[in-house]
Amino acid sequence: MAEKTTISNVSEDFEVKKIEGDLTNDLFKTVCELTTDGLAITENGYFLHVNDQLLASFRLKREQIIGTNSIDLIHKDDVALAMQEVAQNRKIFYELRVRRGDGIYISTEVRGHPVLYQGKKCRLLIVRDVTQRKLSERLFNNYLNIIDAFPEAICVHDKSGKILFVNRSGLKLVSAISQDQVVGRNVMEFVLPEHQATIRENKPRFERQEAITGRFVKMRQLFGSGEPISVEASVIPTEWGEEPAAMVLCHDTSLEEQIEKSEIAKQVMQSVNEHLQWEITEHKMLQMRLKKMVEEKEWLLKEVNHRVKNNLQIITSILNLQINQMPDPKLVPVMREFQNRFYALSSIYSSLYHSEADEEIDISSYLKDLTHNLFVSYSDPQKRITINCETSRIFLDYDHAITCGLIVNELVSNSIKYAFPNEKTGKIKVTLKQTGKKVTLEVSDNGIGIKQKTIKKLSRVSLGLQLVDSLVTQLKDGEVKKTSDAKGTKYSIIFKSNNPAIKKSSK
Repeated sequence: MAEKTTISNVSEDFEVKKIEGDLTNDLFKTVCELTTDGLAITENGYFLHVNDQLLASFRLKREQIIGTNSIDLIHKDDVALAMQEVAQNRKIFYELRVRRGDGIYISTEVRGHPVLYQGKKCRLLIVRDVTQRKLSERLFNNYLNIIDAFPEAICVHDKSGKILFVNRSGLKLVSAISQDQVVGRNVMEFVLPEHQATIRENKPRFERQEAITGRFVKMRQLFGSGEPISVEASVIPTEWGEEPAAMVLCHDTSLEEQIEKSEIAKQVMQSVNEHLQWEITEHKMLQMRLKKMVEEKEWLLKEVNHRVKNNLQIITSILNLQINQMPDPKLVPVMREFQNRFYALSSIYSSLYHSEADEEIDISSYLKDLTHNLFVSYSDPQKRITINCETSRIFLDYDHAITCGLIVNELVSNSIKYAFPNEKTGKIKVTLKQTGKKVTLEVSDNGIGIKQKTIKKLSRVSLGLQLVDSLVTQLKDGEVKKTSDAKGTKYSIIFKSNNPAIKKSSK
């Protein structure tokens, strides 16, 4: 009874294992057909079983691969690695280059697992063709190398703004040394706050995967001390690891801005220069007009002076005719005094007409001409009286010159008439000199002199002396000093010139 039970249990156990073995084989076949990867079972490197996906990847028929050595399909550079894994028969993941039926090597990812197959220690290989992925990776790496060599700054960031990649120009733009300093940061960290709104405005377009071009922003240099950089940014939708991303191309416009500013400055300078040239031209034209007006004014002034001089000379000539026809000899000296005063006025206009300066007169020449005329007017055939005029060559303005001329006319006339009675001989001296800004005019004689009481009396009676006192007040800071004794009489008139630059020269 016991023996039957044992036999029965062994039989049942055998049946269970047989069922389990069939179930395992069926499960393996099902997995082989469902998976997209190639599956193979090898023993000591020889193929025992392969699925259809592996045959399709290797472009082989089943009879071409079953029973062959897997090493024969492996690239020579990968044979050593493959033989090592066959010998160790361990669980591992590695890459191999495998030759297809058409002779072309493809890249594969191989996962090796030790298994029992048909009671043998075998090896399960899961083989995935990654040729396209490898090609894509190579293309991507080449693509990154090309981007890295671009002169333009390029970075890639995800939807949140996290930087995934930046090329060398991008690193240089923000003064970074390595990608580790930049990758992982948010792009907003590199944008000045006042320009961040521009980027946020473009977010809806980025989400719609639309390209964005021509956005001008200023970027800060987080890793340097330089000034913010102006860039023109363009955004291109792309993918990074099968996730939507954005590639940003940044063109540094700092130099262009400097050139533009330089061009603007150049245009401004050109405009200013043109305006200055126009002003210079206008100024020259104005100078020419003013010069012409001044010349016309000078001509008119000289013409007026000439005509006034002629009119005064006419009056002097008329007075001379009238004097010659005077029936009363007592009136002749009076008329002669009037004639001399008119001559003093007319001769000043003659000096103005011949002067190069418009408002200055050589007073020395004027006084010499005036004293000579007085000498002639009071004709002294016996020449008992001499008149000496000693003056420095001094230029005075018109008002001071005519005032000095009238003063000299009155004082010299008085000396001729009263200083030398009874045919007495003598000398009259006129001097004009300059000390600093002070001008001193002196008229003196060596006649009989006048007592102080007589001077006061003459000042009240004589029109000439009254005129002298009045004329002195017309001079700037003018004052008169009178001295008289038995040796003669001297009048000293001191005044300041209206012309701050007094011209003088030696006699």
